[in-house]
Amino acid sequence: MWCGNTINRQLKPAKFRATKNGSGNKKREIEWYFSKITTETGLFSQSNFAVNAMKDFKTAFTEMDGAKLSPNYVEALLSHYKEQLTDIPNIGEEHEINIENLVPTNDRSILLQHQYLMNTRSNFENLPYFNIHNKYHKSLSSFIERYDIYDLFIIEDKTGYIVYSVAKEIDYATSLLSGPFADSNIGRLYRKIRYTGLNNETMMCDFERYIPSNYAPAAFIAAPIFEDNIKIGTLILQVPLSKINEIATGTRAWEEEGLGKSGETYIVGKDFSMRTDSRFIIESSEDYLESIKKSKTATQNEISLMDHYKTSVLFQKVETEPVKKALAGLSGTMITPDYRKVEVLSSYSPIAIKGMSWAFLAEIDSKEIFLSIRQGARKSIIILLVVTFLAFIASLLLARTIYRPIRSLAKSASELGKGNFDVQVAIKHKDELGVLAETFNNTVSNLKKGRQEIISKNELLKKQKKELDTKSENLINLNDQISILNTSLDLKVKERKLKNCNVKMKN
Repeated sequence: MWCGNTINRQLKPAKFRATKNGSGNKKREIEWYFSKITTETGLFSQSNFAVNAMKDFKTAFTEMDGAKLSPNYVEALLSHYKEQLTDIPNIGEEHEINIENLVPTNDRSILLQHQYLMNTRSNFENLPYFNIHNKYHKSLSSFIERYDIYDLFIIEDKTGYIVYSVAKEIDYATSLLSGPFADSNIGRLYRKIRYTGLNNETMMCDFERYIPSNYAPAAFIAAPIFEDNIKIGTLILQVPLSKINEIATGTRAWEEEGLGKSGETYIVGKDFSMRTDSRFIIESSEDYLESIKKSKTATQNEISLMDHYKTSVLFQKVETEPVKKALAGLSGTMITPDYRKVEVLSSYSPIAIKGMSWAFLAEIDSKEIFLSIRQGARKSIIILLVVTFLAFIASLLLARTIYRPIRSLAKSASELGKGNFDVQVAIKHKDELGVLAETFNNTVSNLKKGRQEIISKNELLKKQKKELDTKSENLINLNDQISILNTSLDLKVKERKLKNCNVKMKN
């Protein structure tokens, strides 16, 4: 049965989610997500399961030719279409929907839609298609559920018919070559990949409003199905808007991710329309729509659609300078008015997704940034004053505990330098300063003791010198006396010799 609006689907728990390491992580996560889905689409389309499903569904769909229809099938489908599409608001002549033109005219399409969209499967159990559907539906449903994909289509190449769809919306069993949705983005994507000769080729189309999904935004990824190098069909996945919304909005935990009261991250396409929701429409759609009315950045029809779907995706235009630069392949940061005409600090960069031209924006109101700066400056001044006061108190304490003892020690050292060996430093602490004072006092005592010893030895040396001087003088006197005695003796000897000589001469 018809699954309805993609936007209003319940968000599933993320298998991965943006971290608090900044908006760059969100950008890389979105790029990784699309890279992963594109790769998985290509691999799945090349699997034996996809090849067999394509062949079996094509055969079963073809065998339904000539199936008998009840006369009221078309009327029942038309009533069903009107019931499902009447909730769409007035969107202007360029998007006006003629519901009668949407109801298929092909018998097989009418039968299958009546059977699955209106849940009248009991009338259909005797046909081969029903058995083929039961054979593959559970596995294909598990595949899209595993990767958070909204829908999966298998398209037969010759006629372009969607021979299978998981979600079974009103595009089911219609032709993407000639059916009512051939000119939609999925139809254009199908025709683009239809004649590819590469079995590993994948293509993606951008988000557009898609009537079968209740005119909600939808994007698609396509991959060919080959058997023995012959293309036999196409596999297409409908990308969920909820997943990239979940990544871009950080599961709505803006403040926890450091974006404050007004910060947000969002994606803009090459048509300058949003690809993810504005934070402000999520938090308060009434306030958001009122601000958009005042800023005149959306038409009345676009505002009506945003109010109806409670989303800004594809409805809100963002033709700001950062978006233009990002779409031109540039990255940077600047202060500029945003799509609300509110001045913001905007960081912008392109998103690297094959086939897409998207801009990634991370913005926060300048008022909040500058308020934070002012509050930070105020806090800094208060902190500076507190630190200065604490430093003053600390200096007083240091004066008592360190400076005074050091000053006393320096004064005592000065006195010691002047020769005052009686100086002593009062020991009032048992810390390092007390040890230093005690060491100084011991040193002074030792110096004083040594000085006394030196003085005593000097006195002793003076006394001994005096005694030596006296003895030396006595020795000199004695030596003089001996010299006089020797001289006297010499005279006496000479006189005796002379006397003896005279006696001899007389004799």
